[in-house]
Amino acid sequence: MAQQDDKIPLSKKNKREMSPFIGHELLYDYLSGSLDKERRLAVEDHVKFSRDAQLDLSKIQNGQQYAEKLSETVVSRPIIDLIGTPSNYLTVLMQKSNFDKWPQGVKWGLEALVVVFAIVVVLTIMPWQKIMQLTDIGSKEVILAEATKTETSAPVPDKPEFVDEEVKSSTPVVKPSETVAAVQTPSPSASPTPQKSPSVAASATPKPTATVAAVTATETATSATASGGFLYRGEVEITNIDSNGPKITEKMVELGGRKAGSVELGWKKTPTSMYYHFTIPEAKYQDLLTFMSTYGTPKISKEKHPRVMPDGIIRLIITVDEKK
Repeated sequence: MAQQDDKIPLSKKNKREMSPFIGHELLYDYLSGSLDKERRLAVEDHVKFSRDAQLDLSKIQNGQQYAEKLSETVVSRPIIDLIGTPSNYLTVLMQKSNFDKWPQGVKWGLEALVVVFAIVVVLTIMPWQKIMQLTDIGSKEVILAEATKTETSAPVPDKPEFVDEEVKSSTPVVKPSETVAAVQTPSPSASPTPQKSPSVAASATPKPTATVAAVTATETATSATASGGFLYRGEVEITNIDSNGPKITEKMVELGGRKAGSVELGWKKTPTSMYYHFTIPEAKYQDLLTFMSTYGTPKISKEKHPRVMPDGIIRLIITVDEKK
């Protein structure tokens, strides 16, 4: 039966070709001349037809040449002496005492002795009295009993029910009708007044009109004092309130806004509505309107209010709703 051409013969006469893996592994041995004649010829045949083998052979040759040049490098004697010179006194002591040749147990004992000596020195030098005084700050107070006061007032509702405070007058205001009644009505415990002539009675009885005029003047002065305050009240509709609402809150805080009511800035009344009761510098009011205009059209009105704010500070109540 004739031998097929696609099969590699295994006899010594018709040697099979060397595989690329074996050929790459034998490149260094080929250059060093440690291969027998048959393997050397097989490697040469492999290198002729393999580009990768040629590149690897060139790299190995370059590496051998570089190593041969490095072996020719000569280090001067001063440099060798400098390398061998100890850098500090401890190194000199270790070299002269031959510490490396000592028994391992002796070296461990010496190291432990040095550590103990260092700890004793630290404990002796440390100012423990001052450290104890620093740690005892606030520990001299002893709590014998604690009393907890239970609040019996009604719980505060979640919904902010802000009621603007009116300006309080230091002098209580008396209504004209009450003053006139107090002047004309005699005390029940007083003795009956004897009848006098019409002229004497007219001169002795005080005129109620004067008291009414004084009370009216007091109320007018109070209202004049309270008419100097203003409140900015408005609303704005925006889209995606869950995402854009916190951005408006952050901008208000950045511009110096501070809450003025009983709830936090940006309190969420409903899932689609946020409540802002705050104060802000008047110089930042226009910046706030410009920022809010990027999300919607703010509708804010300025109305009179009895509460007077400090100079340069304005108070606002704004409701932000989800745009329908």
